[in-house]
Amino acid sequence: MAITGYPGWVDKLKNGEAVNGTIEAYSLVPMLYRSVNLRCDAISTVPYRLFRNENEVEWPWNQNLSNLIKDTERSLLLTGAAYWLKLYRGRVLTGFQFLNPLSMTVHFDASKAEPGNPFAGVTFQQSIQGKQYGPWTTQEIIYFREPSLTDEVGPGLAPARVALQSAQLAHYLERFTSAFFEGGAQPITVLNLPESMDEAEFKRFQGEWSMRFQGVVNAFRTAFVRAPDLKVTTITPPINTLLLPELQERAITAVSMTLGVPRTMLEASAANFATADSDRQSFWRETIIPRLSLYEQVINNQLLYALNYEMQFNPEALDVMQADEANRAGSLLQLVQAGVPLRGAMKILGYDQIEEALGPEPEPTPPTSPDATPNEPSAGVSEETQPGQDIAPDDIDNIATKRKAEYALLAKKLERRIKAGKSIACSFESDVLTADEVKSIMVRLHDGMTVHDVYDVIKAAAEEMTPDERRLYNRIVKEMEKRGATWARQIVQGKTVDPSLKDVIAPALQAELSRYAQQRFAELGAEFVPIDEAVASGRINDWLGDYVPITTDRIDQTTADRIKQVIDAYRQTPGMTIQDVADMLRPVADPYRASMIAITEMTRASTQAVDNYQAYLTENGITTTMYWTTQNDELACPICGPLHNSPKDEWPADLVDGPPAHPNCRCSTYITVRRRD
Repeated sequence: MAITGYPGWVDKLKNGEAVNGTIEAYSLVPMLYRSVNLRCDAISTVPYRLFRNENEVEWPWNQNLSNLIKDTERSLLLTGAAYWLKLYRGRVLTGFQFLNPLSMTVHFDASKAEPGNPFAGVTFQQSIQGKQYGPWTTQEIIYFREPSLTDEVGPGLAPARVALQSAQLAHYLERFTSAFFEGGAQPITVLNLPESMDEAEFKRFQGEWSMRFQGVVNAFRTAFVRAPDLKVTTITPPINTLLLPELQERAITAVSMTLGVPRTMLEASAANFATADSDRQSFWRETIIPRLSLYEQVINNQLLYALNYEMQFNPEALDVMQADEANRAGSLLQLVQAGVPLRGAMKILGYDQIEEALGPEPEPTPPTSPDATPNEPSAGVSEETQPGQDIAPDDIDNIATKRKAEYALLAKKLERRIKAGKSIACSFESDVLTADEVKSIMVRLHDGMTVHDVYDVIKAAAEEMTPDERRLYNRIVKEMEKRGATWARQIVQGKTVDPSLKDVIAPALQAELSRYAQQRFAELGAEFVPIDEAVASGRINDWLGDYVPITTDRIDQTTADRIKQVIDAYRQTPGMTIQDVADMLRPVADPYRASMIAITEMTRASTQAVDNYQAYLTENGITTTMYWTTQNDELACPICGPLHNSPKDEWPADLVDGPPAHPNCRCSTYITVRRRD
């Protein structure tokens, strides 16, 4: 017969508070409590302006609008809805009462609903300790709600509901740990006692064991018991094997992400000052400011417009936004000093009301003659600068500048859409960028991307290729586009699709990377010690023999994965045209991908040439040190920036092979030489 004994912390764990809903989670989980309150405090501090008949006026009601918004935001985050009851004296609206959402019920009468206005059939009722209040209509209640795909009139999907499971995990981890130590910090133990032991002895032994070995003071005592075949087994795993820190980290991250509050704002030690400041800006721009449109819409439509009032939030007046405006002003000065016209620089940085500040934009001056020079007002991109014609160096620089400016305008447009809470998909008309170039960017964007994600995509597209990169690009781009068109036809026709690009890319990589690496060997030999061309060629071929098959296999796998997604979408989506399929295939077959391959692989060839040359010097008794440099990358990213001029022994473990650190990386390496004594 076996006796199972368990310590006191198990009872405490069983009897602890459970997290059954968002309100319990808010009350018991610190990270959720902190995230919700940060959202409420932040949005309630945003300045606003109130207008009546286009004249700015003060808020006319007794209730403080900031407090109402704070309570409303908390209610929306936790329950998906919020309610203000209009208070009257006679027919005069004197103020509002915020109603507890937990006591409210939304009823819907379909017979009273109107086309385009389902809320005409909605009434609200409140129940407090068994007493009913209401019902009220939408004429008496200002009704806020989160969006919902399952209910068009009732409370929507509360963000805290989405984070509930993660909040529950965080709470149960804390409860388990607390109960474990509070109840004695002892594991569960199984005692196997002899079957011949009578019942009285069995109960006596059970009572004596429980009395002696419960509690923290007995956590490490040892019992010596005379009994044949007594066996004591611990069945609870040690607490340090339960992955508690990892699970807690996962729960915190999920809550932070769902509520849109950066970790650096929840934990003071989570990052350095620069990261914390960037995250704070992101919190305001990507979480709080887009949220303001909900409040403006509800308050204006359901309350103010009928009274000839209008409210506008003014987040630009916040200190945190003023600091960002100061940075933007500094960027404007740098652009102007670099030669970008003031009007164009202001457009790039997203300034509003430019015409009010600078006056109407002047009409472009037409060319005065076919012989106009680049220094005349008519110079620039014109009908004379067609592909295949000679272009003056000044014109080439001008075209590159205009393309970068146009990409910057596109980036600012997308940034404004993200901050306004709009879908990222949009049209963009340009006289500089082709429709295919714009489409190549758009197919790589999706809702949910941050402003930083969008800028990474556009920066990569805006990169101007070097002559070496352009050579590799030209060898693969047309065939990749042709393959994309073939794949689209095969998918629509239900044929088997061969996703391989190896036969196109492998020969191009073999030839162009070999040529470029040989060139780098020659440059290094001229700078330090010459290397025999045959030796250099042998080293390069050895590297390419291993590298090219691995790289082309990886490219083909990415292509195959994308094609499978497109095939699945085509089979599941009635009405898709061949153009729809081609657009979905664009990320694996368009010029954008070809340029990314060209830039990335040329960077790889340069690094390998330096690495092989360093090995050659070492074999010949020359001591060298290799360094990372970002001087070839116009805008070094956060990954590469900190590595500038750092020696190889300081590179991260995942970047020990050197550049490229990421697609489109243009970093390089250099060596310093010291001869041995």
